[in-house]
Amino acid sequence: MKSVILGLVFFSLLTTPVWAGSFSLDFNDHSTQFGYIQNLNTQNYGDTVAKVRYLYNDDSRTNLAGVSAGVIGTPGNADGLRLGIDVALNGGQTENDQEILAVGLGFLAEYAPPALRGFGFDGHLVYSPEIFTFLDSEDYFEWGVGASYQVLPNAKLTLAFQNIQIDLKNRNGFDLDETVRFGIKLAF
Repeated sequence: MKSVILGLVFFSLLTTPVWAGSFSLDFNDHSTQFGYIQNLNTQNYGDTVAKVRYLYNDDSRTNLAGVSAGVIGTPGNADGLRLGIDVALNGGQTENDQEILAVGLGFLAEYAPPALRGFGFDGHLVYSPEIFTFLDSEDYFEWGVGASYQVLPNAKLTLAFQNIQIDLKNRNGFDLDETVRFGIKLAF
């Protein structure tokens, strides 16, 4: 009986679907950012994804964590172009123990046509209006642009600029993050 149960468990593990995902690590001398993207569902024109990230910036004394869920896919027959939209929740703490909590909409674009032989470009933005920001934050705007080179089928080198600006209750236009980072992105 034990061998039958163990056989069924073993067989069920073999038929369990494997979800694709990616891990990224970006850094410079004063900040680092980790990211993880998990594909939840794949369809003909795109994927449903969940994202997690953590940012630490020593210059602005910022710890920021975020989660988001959305879709990303290829519009029509545009080789190498992927567009996405998601809902993002970002929260953390910055200098003088100012606490941040923001719910926003995110947009992203990636362009890596086959003619560029491994080179690609991307951009993203997240906006949280005052009505969707809480604690000590009153407005949240994040944007970034980057370039990448695919060195292996599942590995990219990245170079990106990111700016995260927030209005705090006692300070307008505070940059949580405004920097260039070098990094890697691994797909599995």
